[in-house]
Amino acid sequence: MKLHVRKLSVLSIATALIATLALGFATPSVGAVAAPSLRADNVPTWWYQAPEVREAKVDVEQMLAMMDVKVALRIEVRLADELFASSAGKAAEETRRALAKERNRAHAAVLLADDVAAVSAAAEQLAPAVTAVKDEVAAWEKAEAARKAEEARKAEEARKAQAAAASRTVTTTSATGTATASGGQTAQQYLNSVAAGYGTSINWAASACGHSGSWVSGCYTGGPTITVTTNAYSSWSRAKGEGRNVVIHEAAHFLTRQQCGTIYVGGDRFENVADAYAVLLGAGAGTGYGYNSTDMAWAKAIAAGGCSL
Repeated sequence: MKLHVRKLSVLSIATALIATLALGFATPSVGAVAAPSLRADNVPTWWYQAPEVREAKVDVEQMLAMMDVKVALRIEVRLADELFASSAGKAAEETRRALAKERNRAHAAVLLADDVAAVSAAAEQLAPAVTAVKDEVAAWEKAEAARKAEEARKAEEARKAQAAAASRTVTTTSATGTATASGGQTAQQYLNSVAAGYGTSINWAASACGHSGSWVSGCYTGGPTITVTTNAYSSWSRAKGEGRNVVIHEAAHFLTRQQCGTIYVGGDRFENVADAYAVLLGAGAGTGYGYNSTDMAWAKAIAAGGCSL
């Protein structure tokens, strides 16, 4: 009987405790304040934590002005690049280096400057450097044009002299067998006049640079003098044919060296190029070296005032 009462008491106490706990969680205490929610509907938690961002103000007029001066300077930098490359050999290296320096300074301003005045200052420094190079290039081009015009004038005079010499006809033959032209000009004198028409003079010899024989030989070793074998004027027909061709071939070497500083235009085929050039100068044929289309292209480049294809 006592044991039954104790068991009932424990069960009653447990039941009462559970009911009390349930009532405590289900009904808030009088006067208690509900805990604030950290997140409102559809609003992330960081919304409440982000600092206040100040309104950014942009000077649109200043921004547009900066864009305008930088675009303009970028164009000038590109033009300066092209001028620097094209002025090689035409403007002094010191002047070109000054241009490169100001071009680099202007390029840095385009990339880094944040002030209109700084960009404008870089443009003002670049302008005179560009002008200096342009002036020197213009002076070089003027001198080059004058040089080519003078060479063309001399070539035309030589052509006219050659035409005049070729137009003379043979009228008689001397008792010694030396051909003479109208007015008493000998074949040797005729060849001398042909050489003079191209700005050269002839050194007559039994052999030329070691070459001798029944054929006419010539040799050029520099300067305005060419060497031709004496058999070139052994007869008038030979003088006007083989002799004249050899004289013009050697004169072609002289004219090539005068223009290009060397006779070796065309490399190993410089003799073939000289044969082609001699034909352009008025020779009736080559001197035995022969020439192909490439040799003739070199000869035409020389005749046009150039030294390369």
